[in-house]
Amino acid sequence: MAQKQTIGDNKKPTLVSINRTAIDPNGCIGSLYNGYRDVLCEKLPWSNEDKLTKVLKKPQCIMKKGKKDQNESLLQIINVPEGLRLSVLLRPTGNNGIAAIINYPYPINEYTRFLLYSYVYEEEQVSEKLSKKQKMVKSVISLASATHIITCISYGIDVVVVLQLPFDKALATAIDDALQRICIHLNDEQNVLILKSDDEHILEQITNTMVYSNIPSLMELSTVYDVYLYIDENKNENIHRPIMYTLQPIKWLFPDYNEPNAYFNLIPPEFDREVEQYLIYLSNVLKNIKYSLDFSDNGLMYKYLEDQIYKKQCQWLILSKMHDHIIARLRRLIIDLRKNRTTVSKRDQLFYHVDHVNFEKSAQILQENLNDFKNKEKLIVGLRDQHFEYCNAAQLNLTKYNYEKTLKCKLKMKDRNNKILCTTDTLNKKNGSKLNLLRNQLAKECEINQNLYITYADFSYSTVELEDIEILTTSQTNNNKKSHLQKSSSTVTKNKTSTSQQSLPSSPIINDNINILLLGETGVGKSTFINAFVNYLKFKTFEQAQSNTPIVLIPVSFLMTVGDDFQERLIKFGDFDSSNNEDFDHPGESVTQHCRMYEFHLSDNDEKKLCIIDTPGFGDTRGLDQDDLNMQDILEYINELTHLNAICFLLKPNASKLHTFFRMCFIQLLDLLGPNAYQNIIFCFTNARSTFYGPGDTAPLIKTMLKSFSINNIPFKKDNTFCFDNESFRYLVALQNGIEFNNDEKHDYKESWSISVKESYRLIDYIHGNLITYRSNNECKSNKHAQVEISHMIRPMLTTMQNILQNLILSKTNIKNKSITMFPKAIHRPASICLSCKPYPLQFGNFWIARNIPHEFLKTCLVCSCTIEQHIAIHYVLNSEYSNKSVSNHPEEMINMVNQLCTIGAEFDYFLVHITRSSKNDLFLPGLLRMIDEENKLCQSQKPDHLNSQLIKELTRLKCQYENRIEEFKSNQQLIDLLIINEHITTIRKYPLIQMQLDIMKQTQKMMTEPYEVSQD
Repeated sequence: MAQKQTIGDNKKPTLVSINRTAIDPNGCIGSLYNGYRDVLCEKLPWSNEDKLTKVLKKPQCIMKKGKKDQNESLLQIINVPEGLRLSVLLRPTGNNGIAAIINYPYPINEYTRFLLYSYVYEEEQVSEKLSKKQKMVKSVISLASATHIITCISYGIDVVVVLQLPFDKALATAIDDALQRICIHLNDEQNVLILKSDDEHILEQITNTMVYSNIPSLMELSTVYDVYLYIDENKNENIHRPIMYTLQPIKWLFPDYNEPNAYFNLIPPEFDREVEQYLIYLSNVLKNIKYSLDFSDNGLMYKYLEDQIYKKQCQWLILSKMHDHIIARLRRLIIDLRKNRTTVSKRDQLFYHVDHVNFEKSAQILQENLNDFKNKEKLIVGLRDQHFEYCNAAQLNLTKYNYEKTLKCKLKMKDRNNKILCTTDTLNKKNGSKLNLLRNQLAKECEINQNLYITYADFSYSTVELEDIEILTTSQTNNNKKSHLQKSSSTVTKNKTSTSQQSLPSSPIINDNINILLLGETGVGKSTFINAFVNYLKFKTFEQAQSNTPIVLIPVSFLMTVGDDFQERLIKFGDFDSSNNEDFDHPGESVTQHCRMYEFHLSDNDEKKLCIIDTPGFGDTRGLDQDDLNMQDILEYINELTHLNAICFLLKPNASKLHTFFRMCFIQLLDLLGPNAYQNIIFCFTNARSTFYGPGDTAPLIKTMLKSFSINNIPFKKDNTFCFDNESFRYLVALQNGIEFNNDEKHDYKESWSISVKESYRLIDYIHGNLITYRSNNECKSNKHAQVEISHMIRPMLTTMQNILQNLILSKTNIKNKSITMFPKAIHRPASICLSCKPYPLQFGNFWIARNIPHEFLKTCLVCSCTIEQHIAIHYVLNSEYSNKSVSNHPEEMINMVNQLCTIGAEFDYFLVHITRSSKNDLFLPGLLRMIDEENKLCQSQKPDHLNSQLIKELTRLKCQYENRIEEFKSNQQLIDLLIINEHITTIRKYPLIQMQLDIMKQTQKMMTEPYEVSQD
């Protein structure tokens, strides 16, 4: 039977000195040291006469080769003492200098090299005369948490350069030879470095270089040759910092000191190494998964499976959090063992804890997912060879009811026949032979018929579940006939969606569609009105409506009392499962979440479409802030419309008062659109049967409000007022739910239907015959219009400033032919970034970038449980790429650019706060502060951080510049007029990266608000 291993036996340990690598360089002779955690404590007043200094000038340089299955830890390779290695691995943050090597992000293999150089310039230690010192520091010691005191320090240069060589044996051998010549010289074995003529060129072939050192200036270098030059030129200069501390126990200095911290229990070496190997294993699991994930992020997979990669990055962050919990538990245990406060009699308590089991399970699932990515990449490459276009169906917002029609529409190619192979990974595994047969069949057809376009539609990540592999076919589009599947061009946007990595057919900027903007209070029944209005136009008689299934564009849900005992029944109709724009779960809140257009052909022979724009309601129970956000969404949407035919306010008759935000909505809308839109305002009343199809008591309230505006040309009369009763539509829906009605009720609904049909056609005729189409342009003609434009520009301005500064810093570090390129990408579903959730760290050279993973936001956040207030809506994702070419701008020009952006940002903020009275959500300063905070957190958690630290300094400088500009405006009591703001907006648009982001924002809006077209079948 195996004996139990017991660590810690409560015996008083013997007093022995220990060596510790100087991770924290702030130690000096007499500094107190906490050996439990391996951190410095306070400094004791130690005079120079109590120190002895000896100059050594002792160099050592060696090169070590990595191995594919590296058993030795990185800390062992660089000779960090045992015991300290454990503390470094258990430390959540603060591993600086040479210890930061534990953050090395790449796998170690046979082409990895470690160049270790140590130059001990001098050694400092305590003198023998310490009797006076004991009395002086006794009171300090009693208050400290120290276990040891520093009695000897080696000063000098300590550096390790980790190199990744090309996967080429001959080239690797040549690089090794050059590295050996550098080692020989740095060991002072020859006075002059003898490099071959092409050695510098050979060293430039090293694919990656990471420098870790106790000298900050060395960590800023990016090539091994630069490191060599720096050492050679500065090793005898005054740059030396601590390399190694020798520690003596407190009782060595004060034998009568008997506080609990006077005793430090050295953990047995075998157990120490066992824990160390376990920690290295956990760390390697995390690193290897991240490396694979980051590799997918930069390759073919990101092009097609962007959302899936984001989800895996979220899973990695969760796995990292599990890792942190394990580390925290082990850290507490090791500290208790060193304090001799506990024993470990079972290894299960240490290594097979429940948190370890969860970590292993999650890591295995994530690794399997990444393996699936590799298989998917092979599949896509194979499909390309067969001339298939790959399409990730999850990016097309398909539903189980409309996926065939929508897929055909979105993937249809003009002047070509289309065949779409629809399948999933699961179906492929079950029916591999069928898949291969269909693939080969379509590939052969494509070879024979050059007019055939073939697509592989992958439903593996879609909410639509396919029952079997299937092929959809679309016919060639006639050039001379406008396709009924073409999207409406109600927004001025270049249609270049990336849903299937192909351009969708673009629409003309100006069209003849009838655009009606529908506005109203929450609960007034806008969505029901749209459903009813379409049915009124579709079915002219009550009999037709009863004999057909009603058209339900927007899912409906309402209570109806039935029977003699007035039982309440919940009536539901429509595709609730696939609806991502309606929330029926929170009474009093706006059901409609975002603006959306619904299209309807007025007649079978008329290509003109009626386009009704549903909007979020105002008067939301969440308060004025939510109303303000909803109104901002409406203003941003209509700001992109080419034209409006009518602006329809939907109300209920006999209202006792108008909602507070109704007036605010009216004012903001008039401010945005201007006087030319006044004549296009119409008023519609719903549930008007109770007022005999009139506006009732609501009419005088509207007249009073309009009169208060001092605007006489907003009409409110019979011609532009329309009264409906939507109960007859609810009757149709109730029939679908099996509700029965008596003859009297049917008679009332029939009369209601007849009147509502007449009003519907009167409304269309009024728009046709009486209204001049309101056409928008891109000029800022009002403060509200400028506010909308600025709100779009804030994020692009901030990210452009960040990118310019990143490349400015890279240019100053003499890193040749390298730059960070940002590129925005449209999103196809509502998303936000969470300020509470940790971002995903990505490394570009020595720069760290925090990727805020988009959280899909439908009715709530689908990724985290953080509050809504912690989420900021985004219109695109922004990714970065480490480019192999430098930027063309001169450093001075780049500084002027960021200064200009910061100054304009301050003026935009002043305009928003003091002129338009905007919400603070879109202000420039909070965005700048978030950016600084994000960079600070990166510096705390990721190493090396010298480039990000420089970025923080630059951003902080811009913050001061911003504050100074705001103070200038306040002290001078300046106001910024609209002309200046328009000039600034024009200037901002000239920045290519900003304009690119603005264009992508429009693309996103078009994808997320693409019209829902009513079938004529």
